[in-house]
Amino acid sequence: MPRPRTDLHRKIREILGHTQPLPSEASSPIRHFDRNANAIMSTLRYIEGHLALAGFYESVYERHLANLRRMALASLVESFERFLKELAVLCIDSLVQFVSDDRFDEFSAKGGQIAFLLTAGSVGKALCESDTWVTNKTTNERFKKLLKLPFGENWESLFPEENQPPRGERDRARSLSILWQVRHTITHNVGVITGSDAGKFKMLVKSDVESSRILTPKNHDIISVKRFLSETAQSVNQRIAIAWPKYFRSCILITPHSLTPSQRLVPSRKNWAFRSPSMVP
Repeated sequence: MPRPRTDLHRKIREILGHTQPLPSEASSPIRHFDRNANAIMSTLRYIEGHLALAGFYESVYERHLANLRRMALASLVESFERFLKELAVLCIDSLVQFVSDDRFDEFSAKGGQIAFLLTAGSVGKALCESDTWVTNKTTNERFKKLLKLPFGENWESLFPEENQPPRGERDRARSLSILWQVRHTITHNVGVITGSDAGKFKMLVKSDVESSRILTPKNHDIISVKRFLSETAQSVNQRIAIAWPKYFRSCILITPHSLTPSQRLVPSRKNWAFRSPSMVP
C-alpha cells in the first residue's frame, strides 16, 4: 500500500506553531545579545566536540563545519542587528509620551504596523521591528534623531563614516560595515562572493577581493567575530546609557513637579533596562 502523500503546504504552515517563550534575558538588549551570541558559540563547540570523539575524515569534517560556520557567522551579525532594534524600542517607548518633534520621522509605520501597535502596546516595536538595521548609515540616522535634544542638533553617529565624529569609533564602524556585507553574502548568496559583493568588499577593505569564490570561515574567524560584536555591543550600550539621562530629561516637555513618582524614576540608573549588570552601581 503506497504511503499517503505528505501535505507540504500544511507542513510549511505548521512551522509557525513550533515556538517557545522568549528567554528572561529578552527584557534587556545587552543580556539578550550575550545569550544569543554565547549560544551560537556553544552550538559550534558541541558539534565539534562530538565529531572529534566519533572520528571523521578531515575533508568531510571541514566541508560540513564550513556550512555550520557560515550559518553561525550570519547568526552572530543578525543577533547584533536585533540588539540595535531592542535598544531603539526601549528608547522610543520611554520617550514617546514626552516629545512632539520630528525625532521619530526616521521610522515609518504603515497600516498593518499600526494595527500591530494596538495589540503589542509598544510604539517602539511597531516602528523598529518591521525594518532591517543592516547598514551603519541606517543605524546612525535613526539613533542620531532618536537621542537629539528637543528641536536641536542630532546626536553623534554610533558608527561614523571616515569624515564623521567621534573619531575613535571609525575603525569599529569600518569593521562592522564589512560584517554587514559578509552577512549579506551568506544570507542572500549562500556564501558565494558575487561580482557585486567583491566590488563592495574592495571598497570596504581597500584591496582586491576575488569573486566567484565561496566564504569558508575558520573557527578562529568565528571567535574573532563574536569578540568584536560583543565588544561593540558593550560599547554601544555604554555610550547610550551615558547619554540617556541628559536626553531624557531634555525631552520632557512638562514640568518636573507634574510628573508622577513613577515617572520621576524613569531616568534613574536602576531603571535603565538597557544597562548591563556590570554597569549599574
